[in-house]
Amino acid sequence: MKKPFRHKWIVIIAAALSLSLLAAALALVLNGTAGPLRSGWETASRPFLRLFSPLSEKVQQAETWFRGMDALRAENEALKEDLAALEREAMTGKLAQQENRRLRSLLDLTASGQELTLESAWVVARTPDNWQKSVTLDKGTGSGIQAGQCVVNEHGALVGRVSQTGKTWCQVSLLTDPAFQLAGMGTHSGVLGSVEGDLGLMAAGEVKFSGLTQADPVQLGEGVVTFAARESYPSGLVVGTVTSLTDDPGGLTQSGVLTPAADLDRLGEVFIVTDFWEDK
Repeated sequence: MKKPFRHKWIVIIAAALSLSLLAAALALVLNGTAGPLRSGWETASRPFLRLFSPLSEKVQQAETWFRGMDALRAENEALKEDLAALEREAMTGKLAQQENRRLRSLLDLTASGQELTLESAWVVARTPDNWQKSVTLDKGTGSGIQAGQCVVNEHGALVGRVSQTGKTWCQVSLLTDPAFQLAGMGTHSGVLGSVEGDLGLMAAGEVKFSGLTQADPVQLGEGVVTFAARESYPSGLVVGTVTSLTDDPGGLTQSGVLTPAADLDRLGEVFIVTDFWEDK
């Protein structure tokens, strides 16, 4: 809408200039000429001169308006640049706060008494199917990554275990993957069981805690951690919380359902436990 309006004023300005030039030219021609011809020209041109005078004022006003609009546009662009700079500064501050929280969580993990050597890695892909739950990380054998090593989040909660490796990548089976399995222990009862991924629980994001006898005093709400007996992963990594207990067929054993402590659907940076030390 702006361009046609401006074009209209350009046409008006051009017409006004043309009339002005024509009047000047005729004035030069008739300069010094007396008689009916000059008198007739003055009579005929008087309406045009009266018309041209306010038109000139309109032209000047239009030019002033256009200059003002250009100044406003320039000011608007400058304000946009300032706003973008402030948004970048705010985002930088937010990222710094997130990094500080992550580092504090790692310091808390170290202060818990676990001597862990951690290799930071980022999730770069997820397995896009309904039969397994795994992610691909951007670290591999070139960084000392080996199959069987555990992966934790920034709070030290278990995410999964490395299942395959390449030089610059590795695949991690998540807790909820049907192929996942390791030994676990109840933090309150001290009962040992098997932490296993289960296809029937995978969609709900839950894990099975199996191998429990009817006499085992496992309680709802009890935490479960890893238990390693000469394994390639450490004991004491937080797995999850018991949310339900059911009797197995036959009535001799029971199984629990665990809700993982780690949010497996929102993984970004994770940490591979490449080495550990435990006081036996």
